[in-house]
Amino acid sequence: MKGLPLILLTALLFVTSSCNHKEVKKELKIDDSVKQLIFFTDNQQYEQEISYYDAIIELKRTYPDLIKNMKIITASESRHLSNYNVENCPALLLVYQDKILVEIKGSVPKEKIIKPLTHAMDEEEE
Repeated sequence: MKGLPLILLTALLFVTSSCNHKEVKKELKIDDSVKQLIFFTDNQQYEQEISYYDAIIELKRTYPDLIKNMKIITASESRHLSNYNVENCPALLLVYQDKILVEIKGSVPKEKIIKPLTHAMDEEEE
């Protein structure tokens, strides 16, 4: 019976310490030495992104490293949206050496996503 207050106090401290909601902010790290794909997505409106998903799956066959290293930015990470002048999701950017090589925004068919990205990837890196 003497240990009951100690157990209750320990349990209370454990519960309150686990309620710490510090959010770890990760910085968007873009490798400027390679062409980098950045996909801006909104999980709430995934129906508008179906053509992007289809394009990404198709591009993965030809450019597996591009897709493997793709950065995905959700709408909740809005600070990154403004860095690239992206106002709404979905959007897809291909960047290289601090330049945007390809910029695709809004609802577009899969072919209009694949064609410019394929063209940019097949060009010689300057």
